[in-house]
Amino acid sequence: MEAPRSGSEPQPVTIDSGGVPLAALLYLPDVRARGALLVCHGAGSRKENHVIMAEQAVATGFAALLFDFRGHGASGGAMDDRGSDDVIAAGDALRRLSGAPWVAARGASMGAMLLVLAARRRPGLLRSLVLLCPADGRSLLRGLDRATGRNGRFAPAPPDGPGAALPADPSRPDDRYAGRFDEATLRPFLARLDLIAEARGLRRVLLAHARDDADVPFDHSRRLAAVLEPPTRFMILTEGGHHGPGRSPEVARATLAWVLAHGTTEDATTG
Repeated sequence: MEAPRSGSEPQPVTIDSGGVPLAALLYLPDVRARGALLVCHGAGSRKENHVIMAEQAVATGFAALLFDFRGHGASGGAMDDRGSDDVIAAGDALRRLSGAPWVAARGASMGAMLLVLAARRRPGLLRSLVLLCPADGRSLLRGLDRATGRNGRFAPAPPDGPGAALPADPSRPDDRYAGRFDEATLRPFLARLDLIAEARGLRRVLLAHARDDADVPFDHSRRLAAVLEPPTRFMILTEGGHHGPGRSPEVARATLAWVLAHGTTEDATTG
């Protein structure tokens, strides 16, 4: 891999996650990065849907990495029960390629859920977390049912791999939503997932959730917030739906302030 270039233009990189190639975009500031932000998309989404967050991070002096989870965007494989491996591989790559002294992470929905699992598995990898409407197992199973036609609405067949494909979001014609999912491993994994238990004791976590989220219950974040250790913050949006926190300028500003405020703390995200 060639040496990373600095500046606002992202550099395409490929990350190996246990043999699965992950497509990624690396953003580097013109000066030495004061820290780094890993940005994790949700189920059926892709890295390009989060470019604005990466651009804001690099303008603040952070390095940033956007990547496609397995089974998403330009990455290989299909999403299965090893999605947190992708977070760990991407976090390690960001630290190595950016030379930043620490890595924080922001994730939406499925991406937020996988951040929690990765932080539990690798304490110290991520200095702080920003979780936007973190998905629980039941919500992701309902989404998988919709994608596979189990509710009778549609059953798209992806041309380039196994699993179910998610449709485009009709409310955002500029966004592209598609994914490949390995149901044989993903369904039992989601059925037994207890994200509240996994999140218990995590520190330096900023949560954001809209009350009118129709995809992931607001109460899930409320219960998750109750098991976190301080410092923590829970941003409640009165409206905006499932995508509201990810599109909120206020949440974006809070993200950058949060990771900067906790960047110099030395202990791990799990106490």
